[in-house]
Amino acid sequence: MNDELHLEWSKDFILSYKEPFSFEKTFYDPSRYETNLEKYSGNKYHLYMRFESLYLGLKFQFKEDRKLHLTIYSLHKLDDNNLTEIVQEIKARFSLEIDHSEFYNSYSTDQYLKHIIQRNWGKHLVSIYSLYENLIISVFLQNTTIQRTKDMTCNMLSNFGTILKFSDIKLFAMWTPYEFKASSEELRALKVGYRDKNILRITQDFIDKKINEKYLRSLTNDLLEKELLKIFGVGKQTVFYSMLGQFHRTNYLKHIPLWERKILSKYLFDSELCDEREMVDWFHERYGNWCGFALAMVVNDIFYQHKLSTFVWMKKILREK
Repeated sequence: MNDELHLEWSKDFILSYKEPFSFEKTFYDPSRYETNLEKYSGNKYHLYMRFESLYLGLKFQFKEDRKLHLTIYSLHKLDDNNLTEIVQEIKARFSLEIDHSEFYNSYSTDQYLKHIIQRNWGKHLVSIYSLYENLIISVFLQNTTIQRTKDMTCNMLSNFGTILKFSDIKLFAMWTPYEFKASSEELRALKVGYRDKNILRITQDFIDKKINEKYLRSLTNDLLEKELLKIFGVGKQTVFYSMLGQFHRTNYLKHIPLWERKILSKYLFDSELCDEREMVDWFHERYGNWCGFALAMVVNDIFYQHKLSTFVWMKKILREK
């Protein structure tokens, strides 16, 4: 049975952000597969956070005054230094201080983006997890269906996660690399298959401090790409997700995973599958330093529209029942 922690201490903040900004489009991402790690409901968003060894609960709320309210929950009172570091990490993950106005102003009349931008005006890039957590999730996503990924995530959380109760809700929290104790046999019993080696190797690299997320944030695109490819099990697909989602590099686009390429081919060009190099070049030529963000905007909007009114062709690509 999972441990259940009650986070009873809390502290309130008002977070600044760069306009244009939309709470819904920034905090709600319909392309993320459903887990019990986060909860979005209208003008509220709840998320767990592991900061160093701390278990934290986060509640974001966007009120009529257009102020972004944050409440941090913890097992015990946190000192000012800890709180300052946590708030700065949150601002970085949600790119609250990155100015996206050039993108919105430059492409609001673009043939392909104008309606998508209208529906998603004010979206910021976000990474709701640490690099370690996102790499583990990337392992779950490798070479399988969404349902299998959900099953693996549920199995792993049920065995190694922790339940956090705060703000009248319960969410799972993932483990840190330093807490993770599992053998290859135990992981295979949870039906992760060959991924056991990736999980254990990535975890050990963090324990050995071979990977430092804050250092990686300081690197140029080329150097960051090289460092990410050194991580065991990380290939072009994980780099694609990490450069944009984790490190918010809006101008990076060298590879488009097959899954996204099928979606974009159908939606943009009514084609079953476009050539990858041609599609990469098309985004670069049309959207320049915002090529990665433009691609993410299109994909996220397609998922959002699919949630509202099912696209039959999307169900086929996603292998949904």
